[in-house]
Amino acid sequence: MTAKNANRSLETILAQLSPDDYYQSPGGRRTLIAYSLIAGIPQGARVLDVQCGIGSSAVDIAEAFGATVYGFDDYPAYLAFGRQLAGNRGLSKQIDFQSVSGDKAVDSYPEGDFDLVLGLGGGLSDTIPGGLEGGLAAANRWLKPNGVIITGDLIAPGKPSDLMKMVFGEKLHGEDDYLTAIDAAGFDVIYAGRSTTRDWDQVASTMERLRARSLDLGPEDERLRQRLTAAARTHQEVAFLNVVARKR
Repeated sequence: MTAKNANRSLETILAQLSPDDYYQSPGGRRTLIAYSLIAGIPQGARVLDVQCGIGSSAVDIAEAFGATVYGFDDYPAYLAFGRQLAGNRGLSKQIDFQSVSGDKAVDSYPEGDFDLVLGLGGGLSDTIPGGLEGGLAAANRWLKPNGVIITGDLIAPGKPSDLMKMVFGEKLHGEDDYLTAIDAAGFDVIYAGRSTTRDWDQVASTMERLRARSLDLGPEDERLRQRLTAAARTHQEVAFLNVVARKR
């Protein structure tokens, strides 16, 4: 942990952030800031937010760590929301939101340039060609030596059943396989934790607030993914895992 962060507790940072909190994946702001502190993300870090969505993680990491953040997504309504959020919090000069599709993302950002790559809500596994392995390889390419990923995905706590494979397809990994893939991609896991009932409740509350603001919640495939994610809240065969890992 850097000297400047050494005396900053999780609760202190959370209390200082704007109340605007719009995370669409379990764990949200608390997980992002806690994992960033655990990994020792430096003040002024350079951050890449993969499939940044409506920009909450990008804005929070910019505000909490004085970071310069590059976020990309391919859905205009999300990017517009993110730019407005950054502007409302006086962070527009620290954040660059761009419309970039997954198949062009790898070559759109420089190699070895970032301290932190964010892939919350399945950003790494759902966006980059090659699924989870492709996303992890891209993150490794983008990161500086000893750089960090913070990523989150739906997983099966055990081996995915045939039923779960039918519902979620090949994107659903068993927890052990998911962590093994991170190791094989050249990362050492620092911490991994499954989301709690409280995390799921916060996501449900966030979605209601976004609907109240009449936000376009994405194309049909995105809406289906949101429904599947919500269904995982009470299903014993599916969970949501957030991971922080360091590039070797």
